[in-house]
Amino acid sequence: MKNLALGKNTESPVFFKAGTVIFAQGDNSPNLILVKRGFIRLMKSNSKNLSVFKICKDKEILNEVSVLTSQPITFSAIAKTDVELVFIEQKDILTVLKSGPNWIPEMFETLCDRLISTETIIDEHNLLAGEKSPEFLLTKDEERACLEALAEYRNA
Repeated sequence: MKNLALGKNTESPVFFKAGTVIFAQGDNSPNLILVKRGFIRLMKSNSKNLSVFKICKDKEILNEVSVLTSQPITFSAIAKTDVELVFIEQKDILTVLKSGPNWIPEMFETLCDRLISTETIIDEHNLLAGEKSPEFLLTKDEERACLEALAEYRNA
């Protein structure tokens, strides 16, 4: 993959085994993450449970809001299958954004603010607790494995 604005190759793909924590809620990460291959569960946790709200697949990106706002990540990402990811540094993303018209960074700031606002509304109204697609449901064993993986990740 080429970084179009800078004309250089991005970092080599990084591989993670199924069940591996990519990042955890509350982390700070300077990287935009591109899913080249595999599936990743995006989850939110609270004192009572762990809830899957999205399954990311090939060609999707992760951590865009944190990269663009420098705020902590508001969810956890755990590989559902073996995955191949490309990490793109925040400084490269910001260079690309700043090389365009002045309104581009402002547009992304507005979009991030809207995403954060929507996420707050979802959290406040506990909308994740409603009926879900079967792919978002965790068995007790899967939930236990995810919670254990997150605990290990935080203690490492």
